[in-house]
Parts: sequence; C-alpha cells; structure tokens
Amino acid sequence: MEFAEPLAFLLALLAVPLLLLLVRHPRHGYLVASTTAVRALPRTLRQRAARALPLLRVAAVILLVVAIARPRVGEAETVVPGQGIDIALSFDVSSSMKTGEFGSGKNRLVASKEVIREFIRARENDRIGVVVFQRDALPLSPPTLDYAALDRIIADVDSGIMPDGTGIGVGLASALNMLRDSTAASRIVILLTDGQHNVPSISPEEAANLAKSLRIRVYTIGILSSESEESTFEVDEPRLQAIAEMTGGRYFPAQNQAALADVYAEIGRLETSAVGRERFERYTEYAPWFLGAAAALMAVDLVLRATWLRRGPA
Repeated sequence: MEFAEPLAFLLALLAVPLLLLLVRHPRHGYLVASTTAVRALPRTLRQRAARALPLLRVAAVILLVVAIARPRVGEAETVVPGQGIDIALSFDVSSSMKTGEFGSGKNRLVASKEVIREFIRARENDRIGVVVFQRDALPLSPPTLDYAALDRIIADVDSGIMPDGTGIGVGLASALNMLRDSTAASRIVILLTDGQHNVPSISPEEAANLAKSLRIRVYTIGILSSESEESTFEVDEPRLQAIAEMTGGRYFPAQNQAALADVYAEIGRLETSAVGRERFERYTEYAPWFLGAAAALMAVDLVLRATWLRRGPA
C-alpha cells in the first residue's frame, strides 16, 4: 500500500491539541466538602464510556487524515503492442565456413555463431527466426521470443547437415517465406555468407525481387578473407550489395569476429523497434473507507453526547 498525498499526515498533529483540549475541558458538577464517601463506589458503565468519549473524536480525526493522504494499492500493468520487428537470420554453414582463422583461433562458423547468439541476447520484444543454408536451406525455428531456445539451436548448428554448396538465393527465399505472413510493423532478413552463389536453384536476384514485393528489408553480410589468408574463394560483394540496395537494406563486409560483432550491433541500432512498451498504473483507492469510518465515529460521538452520555445542566 502507498499514499498519494503523504504530506497530509502532518494534519494528524491536529489530533494532539484536540485530545488535550478534550481532556482538560472543565467538567460541570457540584461542590462537595469531601469525595471520600464516593471514591469507593464502583464506576458505572456510563461513567467509563463518558471518560473514553473524547477518544472517538481523536480517532475520527486520525481516520480523516488517513483518508486525505489517499491510501491506495497500485497494480502496475505493461502492454506490449502486437506490432514490432520480426527478424529472420539466414546464415551460410557451407564447408568453407569451417576454414580460415576469423579471430581468437576460431573458424568462421564458430565465430559467426558466437556473434549471432550475442545479437539475439541483445534483442528485446523482437521475434527472431533462424535459417541455415548450404546447397539447400533448412529453417531451424520460426520467429519466436524464446531466445533461450534459439541460443541452444544455434549453438548446435554445424556444417554438413545438407549437401555442400552456397545457395544464397534459396537461403534468402526460405527466410522470406518465414516472414511472409508476419503482421509486424517491420520485417527484416539478415543474410550472412562467405562465398558466391553456386547452385542451380532460385537466384539471389529472384529472391531479392520477392523481398522487394513483400516489403522486407534485407541486410547482407560478407565474410571476407583476412590479408594473411590464402583463399580459393571470394565473396560476391557486388551481388550482396545489389540485394541489399534493392530491398532498402545495407551491405556490410566483415574481416574478423570483432568486425562482424560491430556489423550486427549496427544493424541492431538501425532496426530498433519503433513501437515500445506502454506502461500505466491502475490503483485501488481506500480513502472512501477511511472517510466513512471517520464519519461513523463522529456520528456515534454526537449521538452518545445527545442521548445516553448527555450531561445535565450546570
């Protein structure tokens, strides 16, 4: 319980002089030579009630002050709007991703999985789906808020779960299909690869046109070979850049794990949910109960003084 107007308790100090005034108020009676004869007489119920009567007014004042302070119990409620960002992560797991040193002694696949898992942990209220591709594409999870489950799925991903190859077009198309029926305010695909499209399936351009018609932005990431690394393959950067530009996204190159982490962080900043949380408070007010109790005590006081505890004439 809390009080909306806690300073109102200063008014409770009024009860102190009121109590003193009532206690010290001169009582009417008769002058007698001595009270010794009547002291031994037992007090009647009426006499005891009369002595306690001032406490009713003091209690009424205290209850009135509590009512003015507005005691209440708040119930915090948070509404998360149904619209936000739906993200499909599509990344290459071809055999070439297990070669090369991509930072801290890790190959491209291991380092990329670490960065992707960190990206997922940094999101909030955005549904994320996962697709991996080689020659074909394999959806691993539809868009979900269960980030812990996604983390376990990506941690277990390895190369060789499909025929080898680099199907950029089918990897993108599978991610688009995952977002096709989404009603989110923003839908994006983040596609990562270290090679060139080299399989006879849907072409990257056809998939990009599909993304454009669905109004889904595509961010592409190219894993580049380091300067000291001898490689028989190179990323098709012009193609990845064209896919991104066609859909309103951006292309990012990355040459090591730190650079890749920066890329995902930059995409995270670009794609911050435009619809945040709406927070409001609902309270149950208890002031009327205290006000009613104070009024009841005052009414009892007036009735008793006018009837049973009425004093005789001076």
